[in-house]
Amino acid sequence: MPSSTLLFLMDQKPSIGSRSRSLSDRQLMAEIELKTAPADFRFPTTNQTRHCFTRYIEFHRCLAAKAESGECEKFAKYYRSICPGEWVDRWNEQREYGSFPGPL
Repeated sequence: MPSSTLLFLMDQKPSIGSRSRSLSDRQLMAEIELKTAPADFRFPTTNQTRHCFTRYIEFHRCLAAKAESGECEKFAKYYRSICPGEWVDRWNEQREYGSFPGPL
């Protein structure tokens, strides 16, 4: 699975007594690896709406079946990386009020 790597530059304060340092000496590079949900053959890349909804349902089914969030955390990462936050907020409200349209 391909992943993206981003490099961030962070300023490092020069020590007292140092007169001039090159740019590379004053900055540190930190490497951060970004990952998203793995590709799923059930969902073509053209429309991710159904993929998002399915991953959200998988997470909540896992919680209901296993009652431990540690085992279900991968499903949470999947839906959080695909679904818009507004949708998740709305679905959470619907679940609280018992009006969620999906099978949980």
